[in-house]
Amino acid sequence: MLAPLLAAALLGSPFDFLGFGPYDAAVPDPARILGYAPGERHTTYDAQERVLRGIAEAAPARMRLLPYGKSTEGRELRIAVLGSPENIARLDAIRAGWDSVARGTDASAGARRGLPVVVWINECVHGDETASFESGMWLIYTLAASRSPRVAEALAHALVIVNPVYNPDGHERFVVWYNSVAVGSPSRAAFEQRPPSVVGGRTNHYRFDMNRDRVAMSQAESRQEAAEVLRWNPQVYIDQHGEVDTYFFPPCSMSLNVNIGRERYEKWTDLFGRASAAAFDERGWLYFVRRTFDFYYAGYLDSWNTLTGAIGMTHETDGGSRLAIERGSGVVTTLRDGMAKHLTTALATIEAAAARREALGAEYAAYKASANTGAALGRFRRVIVTAPDPRPLLRLREQLGRHGIASGWATKPFRQRATAYAGGKAADHDFPAGSLVVDLAQPQGLLAKALLEPASDFEPEFVERQAAAFKARSAKEQYPPGPEAEFYDITAWSLVYGHGLTGWWASETPALVLGEPAAVRGTARLGKQGAALRYADRDDALAAFDLLAAGVRVDVADEAMTVGGKTLAAGTFLVLRQYNADVAETLARVAEKRGVTFEPLETAYPDGGDTGPGSDASPLGKPRIAVVFGGEGGTTSFGSAWFALERTFGLPFTPVTTGALSDPGDATCIVCPPGAYPPPSQALKDWVRAGGSLVVLGRPGWALGEKGFAKLQTREAMSIPGSIFRAELNPRSSFAAGYDASLPLPVPIDGGSFLVAAPEGGAVVSFASAKDAKSLLSGWAWPDSEEALRGAVWLHDQPMGRGHVFVFAEDPTERAMWPGLDKLLLNAMLAGRRE
Repeated sequence: MLAPLLAAALLGSPFDFLGFGPYDAAVPDPARILGYAPGERHTTYDAQERVLRGIAEAAPARMRLLPYGKSTEGRELRIAVLGSPENIARLDAIRAGWDSVARGTDASAGARRGLPVVVWINECVHGDETASFESGMWLIYTLAASRSPRVAEALAHALVIVNPVYNPDGHERFVVWYNSVAVGSPSRAAFEQRPPSVVGGRTNHYRFDMNRDRVAMSQAESRQEAAEVLRWNPQVYIDQHGEVDTYFFPPCSMSLNVNIGRERYEKWTDLFGRASAAAFDERGWLYFVRRTFDFYYAGYLDSWNTLTGAIGMTHETDGGSRLAIERGSGVVTTLRDGMAKHLTTALATIEAAAARREALGAEYAAYKASANTGAALGRFRRVIVTAPDPRPLLRLREQLGRHGIASGWATKPFRQRATAYAGGKAADHDFPAGSLVVDLAQPQGLLAKALLEPASDFEPEFVERQAAAFKARSAKEQYPPGPEAEFYDITAWSLVYGHGLTGWWASETPALVLGEPAAVRGTARLGKQGAALRYADRDDALAAFDLLAAGVRVDVADEAMTVGGKTLAAGTFLVLRQYNADVAETLARVAEKRGVTFEPLETAYPDGGDTGPGSDASPLGKPRIAVVFGGEGGTTSFGSAWFALERTFGLPFTPVTTGALSDPGDATCIVCPPGAYPPPSQALKDWVRAGGSLVVLGRPGWALGEKGFAKLQTREAMSIPGSIFRAELNPRSSFAAGYDASLPLPVPIDGGSFLVAAPEGGAVVSFASAKDAKSLLSGWAWPDSEEALRGAVWLHDQPMGRGHVFVFAEDPTERAMWPGLDKLLLNAMLAGRRE
């Protein structure tokens, strides 16, 4: 395919970035603008901006530079749209045409006639995989300036969108450091080969891997890029990465998510793969396919875009983040090498797509039609989600909206046949008004199915291979090595489970009147004795944090009580007049901010029994939260906890080093994200005994054992690849407040080491211990997984003196995917220094 375009490129000769001419001399190439040749140094964001603007201003007939948002640190996010002058002049019409096809308004061949195929090339989602950042500039220049008939032919039939840097914040963090120390040494011992973990650029500002964020859609960059993709509806999407030993392009390894249309995906990735292979064969460059990189998790950029209808592909190059690096056997790969290969696969894909625009457009239209009509949905056609409180439903609906998925609010009660997510057979159920309803026959229906369905669907041959891997591990034979498990990432992420909600799915979609939910507005009314705030949602706990920060004393009901005709559950927050003067204005402000309801408390006299606020309520201490970001051993995995506190919860905290574990200062709570920690110091133990709350978020080994805080035993089994299991809340634990302990709690499990519940107690969240208990809700489980989890603990509370150590088996803030677990973290952080 690309061979004629590269006719001058002889086997083994240096790659010529200006080998696609002739060029329009009025359009400056990147080297001319930057003052250095491709691959000589890392280009900064500001310098790339000069390149993009210089090309756009010189080639307005072929290019538009369009902003679509801002990064977390305020850098402009933009796309370069490139095409023939005729197509650039009618961008609005092209976008409207594909939008009509995607929505099913008009998916006919006539509607598609004359529309160019839309090819999206994404660069640098991982900021320190820099080859694509660099190659993207040369790709834009080639498409804007080349007057080669081959390029002109491709642009006549393909509209190319290049996102030159998805993650500018991570990229700048890395390259500014790298440029400050690099001399170009390929030695693995060179200083430039060993960047400190704090400057690692893979992740964004909040240290999120944004190639895993397409489920939670939590980061600003993810939300804005997804919205822009849905404006253009591309038929092809390439996400260019690094770094591997030899270049990778699809087809992918199993497992492939069933909702992508496996046959469709295999067909097109084979075609595009062969196009790239032909170009690589011309130069004698090696590559591999169908290894390592699977296509199951819906949260990758390539899989998410494929679920929206495109053919999404990841390209991994073998040079990039360093100017040069030794790969072994004397082989040195360079940034320039990685750039050349990314440019080559991008051009090969564009040309292949342009040559098959009619077939690509037809299959895109068929895929979207199968979603719009529901033909591809099988029996999973409607999802109904309920909750006694509307606020978590509103969050789920907002998250769905970021994916372009429509949902509605049941305006009146209804009855229909449905199957509970928890299992069992389909039966008639009565659903209340205010239920969230997602009818999947819609443009994003197959993406909605992938994000919502509780079940998993792996290819039979893939399942057989994993069974062989389990057998080989069980046999304990180490040589010759047997087959290994082939999971690349997690296998479960259902949004219903992530939000901790109760869901049903249905194969029938009787007509319903759906509307918009009423806005949640906070109210505050004081009675003679004060006010009560029932604890049902995370915003209720956050309101308590806000009151404490404002100097208001907040008590918590230790037991359930009935006073003045109100039955208040244990865990209810109480603002009592005896301790708080002139509190009305503060209550009103917090109620409005958090959308909570303070009910008047007129009397403290129990309606029955002896339990009341005068005898069965305990005060909370004013939280002063610290989060450990790292120490001499490098950084912790602090990003998701940082994001949770700063953006999700809106709570103040102090980032600290591991040194704070020897000198906690005035902190009431120290949050320890996964990372390398020294053994607990005596000062830390004394701080806990004095009332501190130590919160360990996953990988808790450092805090356990004889020298730690809890002597929990561990149980080993085959590593579970990120699945969701049914856990139980301990109704006796005050740290399960805010939950209905009679309902199961979905929790993630990732790994093969499990904490055994202590016989003396302390479990807040654990797994059923009955021999016939089945805990798997979604994802993959090995034959030994259920047995390993029986009686295991997911959240352990270890009391010490006046304080507590909370041991989470997994990080509940990971990837911002588990909002249903937020209250557990908030409860643990509120535990510090109860006065």
